[in-house]
Amino acid sequence: MARPRPSLNVGLCGAGIGGLAAAIAIARAGARVTVLEAAEELGEIGAGIQMTPNVSRFLIKWGVSDIIGDDLVQCDSIRMRRRDGKTVAYTELMPKTKRELGFPWWVVHRHHLHNGLAEGARRHGVELVVDARVRKIEYNDGPVKVTTQKGKRYTFDLLIGSDGLKSVVRNCLFPDVNPRPPTTNAAYRAVIPYDEVFKKFPDTRELFGNNIDVWLLDKGYVITYPISGGKDLNLVLSHHRKDFVDNVEEVDIKELRDFYKDCDPRIVKVINMIPSSKRWPLLVTGPLESWSSPQKNVVLMGDAAHSMVNHMAQGAATSMEDGAFLGRVISEVMRGVITVPEAIDIYEKTRMPRAWIKQQASFIMGEVYQLEDGPRQEARDEASAPEVEGTTDPSFRSWNLWGAPDSVIGIYGYDAEMDADNAVITYLQNQGPPDPRTKVTKRLDDKWKNWYMPGGVSSKL
Repeated sequence: MARPRPSLNVGLCGAGIGGLAAAIAIARAGARVTVLEAAEELGEIGAGIQMTPNVSRFLIKWGVSDIIGDDLVQCDSIRMRRRDGKTVAYTELMPKTKRELGFPWWVVHRHHLHNGLAEGARRHGVELVVDARVRKIEYNDGPVKVTTQKGKRYTFDLLIGSDGLKSVVRNCLFPDVNPRPPTTNAAYRAVIPYDEVFKKFPDTRELFGNNIDVWLLDKGYVITYPISGGKDLNLVLSHHRKDFVDNVEEVDIKELRDFYKDCDPRIVKVINMIPSSKRWPLLVTGPLESWSSPQKNVVLMGDAAHSMVNHMAQGAATSMEDGAFLGRVISEVMRGVITVPEAIDIYEKTRMPRAWIKQQASFIMGEVYQLEDGPRQEARDEASAPEVEGTTDPSFRSWNLWGAPDSVIGIYGYDAEMDADNAVITYLQNQGPPDPRTKVTKRLDDKWKNWYMPGGVSSKL
């Protein structure tokens, strides 16, 4: 007879996209989950976001895609263009990428994604507490004690810092760590209803279609795609400044328009419709030496641990992967196979290099997309000519690590839950002497068999 599951009380500080994903995954593992959110209301600022196959799989598995519904958009292709609009690289998303990676490449408004995750968390029994800004964290002895600014106190077996760039949890653990802009690169963002665009400029209807389009510039780029069920056009406008940008800045709209004035006239007309915008910094955290407390009862995830520049569209996705991974290793805690400290140790040792790989790939793509006009830019465009001509073969690899996901299959084809399961197995294989005949360690035997046998595995909480 299987033994009863132990109880585990997990708290998350921060109800952003990554925190809600983690809350769902951990609740599915059988733990009690409470999310403390500083804001008075749940919500997500910003515009569009990409849910690439490595995380769209979880939206489907958790039922969140059904909640969001038609506000998730699957585009047909990615078209990389020069400043003048000429296509220099091409990726077929439907049906090729979905067929090869097994899951959609969705684009969605952050608001719709966040609402879907919040409702999914509620349906999984997660307690979402708003207006609960954390003021104090005590973790040195026994359970973690959390006090909010309003004086409410909570006690958790494990506290997860999912509170983003300005993380209170990270500041408690590592007060000297501050996100930084690695370059002078920053971004504008905007959302314009398609009806307004097409009414004013009918010729742009043929330009956009159901695609992700990118115009590559000297020290900048423009990316556009449909969101909100195809009702809105999302724009991200990357650009370099003379100085580093480390905070959100108000901008003169003329400055925004002037930077892109020499682009393809069709996209310039749309850019000139943007009424106002802000300049958003691109900040990087880490790589850190640790994401956790010495006791392994407090741990960071998402932007609190590893914020990255946006050129691979993997910031939120990596946070969601963290959450899925944590859910999987905590499920092994709930089964009595490993302890909480072991789970956090496995999470750190596996996920830290995964996040760093994405940070590096994002650096590289930021450089490649924004090459100055000249020999290097020409070599880049020439290398992707077979994509545009449709003459690639299975051995072809694109320079476009983001727009050609099979070039970095370990990123876009990655399964965080599978990775977690393999990491736990690898860990258990090295715990204690193996059976002299089978070479299976007792702890691996416990995971796979002894949990349902008479006198099986005991709780290791």
